[in-house]
Amino acid sequence: MKMRTNRQLKALETKNRLIDAALRTFSRKGFSQSTTKDIAKEAGVTDGLIYHYFQSKEDLLWAILDKYTLLHSLQEVLNKMDNQASLEHNLTVYFHSLFRSLHEQQDLIVMCFGEAQHNSDVRKRLEGVIRQGVELLHAYLAPRVRVATHDLLIAIRNIQTAMVLYFLMTDRFANNETDRNKYIETSVRQFLKVLQ
Repeated sequence: MKMRTNRQLKALETKNRLIDAALRTFSRKGFSQSTTKDIAKEAGVTDGLIYHYFQSKEDLLWAILDKYTLLHSLQEVLNKMDNQASLEHNLTVYFHSLFRSLHEQQDLIVMCFGEAQHNSDVRKRLEGVIRQGVELLHAYLAPRVRVATHDLLIAIRNIQTAMVLYFLMTDRFANNETDRNKYIETSVRQFLKVLQ
């Protein structure tokens, strides 16, 4: 593996600082209302420097979505599943991990769902991420359950949508671990009944 030079490391650090500043700015002001000047101020750089790394404000948005996608962490959880444990246990672990990721990336989640309401490009990208999340869980579940592919995909989409909506509408405000645990456990049991 080739070692990066100090200059390359500094450039990567600056790029990441711009991405993080854009996320904070978009979350606070909304994507449409944010300017590159706002982002530069948040990052502590000149606004011209942004264009050295990104062609547009939209490019910054896509960089945020690429850097902070939940899919990587969810795939890791699925890869580490205990094959000796029950499906109910493993799904409960999976959805607890989803909620941890949602809380960690709260600004991004709120910004994406808010922006998707009036920005078709963001909506399409968000739909793509949701579809990939459904496909991840489908790949794990398909060999473990006897349900038609179409029905399984619908069931997965429904439970994941319900989990994210619960997070957006309730859990991110209350952040009550007992209520969250009960919600996840009940949802997983109901999901498994649907799959029978």
